[in-house]
Amino acid sequence: MGQCNIRFANKSDIDRIMTFIDNYWKKGHILATDRELFEWQYMHYNRLTMVIGEDTCGDIQGILGYIPYDNTDCKDIALALWKANHSEAFLGMRLLMFLKKEEHYNNIICPGINLRTTSKIYSSMGMKVDTMKQWYRLNRKEQYMIGVISDREIPCFKGQNEYTLLEICEKNREIIDGFDFNAIDYTPHKSKEYFCKRYIDHPRYKYDVYAVIDLHQKIRAWLILRIQEYKGAKVFRFVDFIGNQTILYKITNLIDDKMYEADVEYIDMYETGLPDDMLLESGWRQVEGSGNIIPNYFAPFEQSNVAIHYCTSDNDAILYRGDGDQDRPN
Repeated sequence: MGQCNIRFANKSDIDRIMTFIDNYWKKGHILATDRELFEWQYMHYNRLTMVIGEDTCGDIQGILGYIPYDNTDCKDIALALWKANHSEAFLGMRLLMFLKKEEHYNNIICPGINLRTTSKIYSSMGMKVDTMKQWYRLNRKEQYMIGVISDREIPCFKGQNEYTLLEICEKNREIIDGFDFNAIDYTPHKSKEYFCKRYIDHPRYKYDVYAVIDLHQKIRAWLILRIQEYKGAKVFRFVDFIGNQTILYKITNLIDDKMYEADVEYIDMYETGLPDDMLLESGWRQVEGSGNIIPNYFAPFEQSNVAIHYCTSDNDAILYRGDGDQDRPN
């Protein structure tokens, strides 16, 4: 008990960490087989953002990964991938305490926690533990193949033409410089570097990244969507919304236009921190209680509703599917 040496991992440890994931997390897990994706997720600012615990023989017995939202001493961080072997008593807790003591950060968030196990640890540390809400908005279709839709109501929303959406690509990428990421005043605070790496330069996913532009041609927010396909059918995953959150309630008509253009069945969004009444007024419906099934798992596909639990050190945090490692290949 207590013999493990706990330290920050180095890039030279990656092969051994991937082997540990394969042996003790899940055989054939993508982070155990895809080194490019592994480095994309855990190499930040020329350092590996992972804590490891090694036994007296130098073998890895536990890991705790995290994702920084910027490179300052007051950055927010998201925990992602936490595993400790039971043979090492309290190693999981010790990995977390090491990170809290040795890393400079402001707030910790973690979507995707296990309510039966790790949630008790987070609660004991004074962190908020709760469940993200899943919302959806249907596209008008004769038949739905991915979702199981018994209630086809699509709430009316009349846009006021205050905003337009401009999709970001390599040809116009420089307009990102026109947005002040430092003005973001909620947790997690996302830097320009994080935004570009997470959504523009993802090695496996193609995100639809839109600048939300006002009547004065000023970028006010970023809308990030991703098309998910299954057997020829498509849906939109609402991945993130960065910037002035109140604008989200005013662009439902623009999202409807994108659904029509892409011919998707619906769009769904996991979130916490937004007012229910504002989402309802802007035409979103909550999955819970609707009688509809809006799947979350696609690899493999499961036609069922899924609850995503989370923890946060900031009770007012605003989280979406794109936070932590909830939207990554499996």
